[in-house]
Amino acid sequence: MSRVDRVETFSQRLRAARMRQGWTQKDLAAASRLSQSAIGNYESGQRRQPSSDALIKLTRALRVSPAWLSTGEGPMQEGGAEAPAGGGAAGGPEPPWPFASISYEAYSRLTEQEKQQIELVLAA
Repeated sequence: MSRVDRVETFSQRLRAARMRQGWTQKDLAAASRLSQSAIGNYESGQRRQPSSDALIKLTRALRVSPAWLSTGEGPMQEGGAEAPAGGGAAGGPEPPWPFASISYEAYSRLTEQEKQQIELVLAA
């Protein structure tokens, strides 16, 4: 496990993963299709955890494990492989989608209310 894998808070893990890519907050916002202010709020700790949709966007853009980014559990990347600095959304495999019974495309078509219901179930 690398030094980066042991970061304690979501905001610290997000910033570490972004910096590892060599990206600014603006770069991550563009790659994840989230606002730059949302990225800043996550990194500053003003927003503690993203919605599941935002988490998926961040993990795909940063190419990190959803479990690691969300909770700090496990390796930074699936399989423990280290991505090269300066990598990012344009190259390399996508992190694996954690749900076998529903595709990301199907999830992205859900309404916000349906996504919130899923988040509540997963949080329980």
